Amino acid sequence: MSPSDIDGVVPPAGGLAWRLHELLRGSSDGAGRRLSFLALDPARKHFGHDWPRVSAKVHGIVASTLRSFLSEGDVYSLADEFSYIIISSNRESSDFDKLMEDISSEISSRMVGKGIAKELVSIVHLNSGGDSGGGTRHGEHGGGDSAEMHLGNIERIMNEASVSGDEFSLGSVTYRSFPVLFTGTLATAAYMCLAEAVGEDKTKRYGYDVLPLESDPLLYAEMDALTVEFAARLLKDATDRQMVVQMPVHRTTLSSKKYREMYLKICHGMLANRKDRAIFDVHGIDEGTPSNRISEYMQWLRPYARAIAITVDPDFSMIPAFSSVNALSVGIDLRAVEADLVVQKVGKFIARVKAANMKCHVHGVSSKAQADFCLRLGADYLDSELIADSLI
Repeated sequence: MSPSDIDGVVPPAGGLAWRLHELLRGSSDGAGRRLSFLALDPARKHFGHDWPRVSAKVHGIVASTLRSFLSEGDVYSLADEFSYIIISSNRESSDFDKLMEDISSEISSRMVGKGIAKELVSIVHLNSGGDSGGGTRHGEHGGGDSAEMHLGNIERIMNEASVSGDEFSLGSVTYRSFPVLFTGTLATAAYMCLAEAVGEDKTKRYGYDVLPLESDPLLYAEMDALTVEFAARLLKDATDRQMVVQMPVHRTTLSSKKYREMYLKICHGMLANRKDRAIFDVHGIDEGTPSNRISEYMQWLRPYARAIAITVDPDFSMIPAFSSVNALSVGIDLRAVEADLVVQKVGKFIARVKAANMKCHVHGVSSKAQADFCLRLGADYLDSELIADSLI
């Protein structure tokens, strides 16, 4: 199969590739640059149960062949356990046909046996070396940052992909992990992955509040894709092999067929082998969301996580509707509650959740008094920077 030029099609595990595609299209830096996605799925399928044993050697062959193939100024990076992203200049599609043959031949001769001709990698092009550069962008990135700045940030992230750490930044937005305090739901370390940005007034905004009002669905999908990639990196780098991460995902992403399919492909690529350590937290559900739609959200996400939580507005009244969807817990975010109304709204909300015989969580606890209050009312878990500082 020859590599094909596909404009607007997201490859498996292509969250980062998809964003690069959007940015290369809208940036003068993208002129003449080809964005390609190399997948090892044929090799993984060929080796079957032996893949864990041979994967390191396969990756070594791919990396060494790519280094020989690419010119100065070209970039390649491991996107996940089964794929690579390549940015190259002055390359024809036929060059990549030859690259696929070279990699497959090298793997075959060194690991399978000489004389066996089998395609063991596949390559998809997300643009055609600048031909699609005049395409219309589907959304602008928050914070007013230029496409060139985002492109530079993404290339830096790609180049430093193997460097461990508990946060990374893209433009004006930083993705961080916040410790979670459980009261018995899970007996292990857990972290909430969340976006954070500082506004012009120096106030911090979290989660979907970092997006502009009435944002294009593309921005919700991009934020959710980035969060999955960040969470997967945390899990990969963690020394505690039992550590759990929780990731928000917005109803807007799941409601769009285009963005849902993209998001679930990313989850498959990033979390398929780590589902026992991942928890989704669905946001954006309102009073008008049908219960059967909520069940669909859960069904789509369940193959990639050990459990699914739901976070709603503090005034949400239809808590009993969640009793049939097997959610880990139902909760609220205190950042959305005015300070003088916290006691009243949290008290009523936790009471409604407990009356429905469900577990309850509280995001964004900002003081020890708030934490103590929530725990006394029976909240099952909280997340806050205070936990890291041992103040709770």
